[in-house]
Amino acid sequence: MTEKSEGGRWTFGNRTRFVVLFLGICSIICNHGAYTTISFTVICMKDVIEEHVARNQTHWLQNSADVSFVFSAGAIGAIIGLVPSVPLTTRFGIRNVLTFYSFSSSIATLLVPLAVSIGYYPVVVARLIQGFGASILFSSIGSISEGWSPIAEISTYIAFLSAGFQLSNIITMPLSGVLCESELGWRSIYYIFGGVACAVTAGFYAFFRDTAQSHRNVSTKELQKIAAGKSETSGRREVPYIAVCKNKVVLAIWSSALGGNMSLMTLMIYGPTYLNKVLGLDVKDTGFANAIPYILATAVKFTAGPLSDKLTNVPDTWKMIFFAAVAQLGMACGFFVMALTRTKLIAQIAYTAAIVLAGVNMIGVVKCAQMVSRQYIHFVMAVNSLISWVAIFILPIIIGYLCPNHTPEEWSVFYIAGGIWVIVMNIPFPFLATTEAADFTKPGFGEKRVGDVENN
Repeated sequence: MTEKSEGGRWTFGNRTRFVVLFLGICSIICNHGAYTTISFTVICMKDVIEEHVARNQTHWLQNSADVSFVFSAGAIGAIIGLVPSVPLTTRFGIRNVLTFYSFSSSIATLLVPLAVSIGYYPVVVARLIQGFGASILFSSIGSISEGWSPIAEISTYIAFLSAGFQLSNIITMPLSGVLCESELGWRSIYYIFGGVACAVTAGFYAFFRDTAQSHRNVSTKELQKIAAGKSETSGRREVPYIAVCKNKVVLAIWSSALGGNMSLMTLMIYGPTYLNKVLGLDVKDTGFANAIPYILATAVKFTAGPLSDKLTNVPDTWKMIFFAAVAQLGMACGFFVMALTRTKLIAQIAYTAAIVLAGVNMIGVVKCAQMVSRQYIHFVMAVNSLISWVAIFILPIIIGYLCPNHTPEEWSVFYIAGGIWVIVMNIPFPFLATTEAADFTKPGFGEKRVGDVENN
């Protein structure tokens, strides 16, 4: 129920930040869903292959190397998109940059069916643009949270925004499975997701502002709550790249991301392939089976985020370490079980548990990044995103080498290596995690350094 106050402005009952949160979730759902459609539709483009076979031609979908590069093209586009995203966000703000990137991805999604009908290279170009547009989604979680979430609600805000990725899979996978086997066919998936993503992006741009201070619907009461405990900053400032990159806590965060993100990307991208080719599920069952862990992960995030904020008697540092440990060790254990079992049900349970537990990492490692880097969170998160996209780029190469035939034995080797990788890369985080804002976030940091140089 909205309230009218303070000069006739709608203030949404002093809860405008939750309207922004809802729009942010919707934006991530639609744009991430548009990007991931290719992960499922490649297994149901049989009509295209049959047309080429009838003409005694080989389609690129029949060449595993070509299919792998189409997947990698999205990551290449994302890496290209991430490079300018930090300076662009610093200069133009997350509202303008996220809108531009999202529209690019949405339009490319709408054009994928046309690209498939033309040939291989147009598909690669469409995937490059899709990746470019999707590259900023993860970084936007930090920027939106920094501008709109009170410190006391930061776990809830981060958890809910990040749940957009799981929600997109919950919607995309089953819907894709149904549409693939319906009269509408796989092309309708791109038209639906691309069209909805365009509409949601337009709505996001119309309502969203980079900070609560610049939004006309934020009441004085709500603004005071959002600003409580945050240091004042004067406009957008250049990121102190060297200081951020030398910070030990930030380096531990990036190390954790390097271990966890690569492993999680395997489950997210190759989940349908693992369920279909290794566990033997059919296309429709694969769609629903792949959605189950994301449904549970979303429920866990919606519970764990508010729970973390309400446990005020437990130090935030302890909570961050606990949730990070649950996420990363849970994923590693899931990998080990999948590697060692030959029972379909146990493997599917381990697969589900790994994805579900990985979700709480957002209120562990990512919350730490938010608390330490504050107004420069977009850079720290951009590096996290870069790690994820590099993983997406090299995973097809690694899996193509280790799992060329997608046999259980081949995937066992990969999962054992993945579990060890997760554990090793997360060792520094428990010893360095903190909620204290880094020195480079504090007022006068840049000016102090300049003054020291001039005095010398």
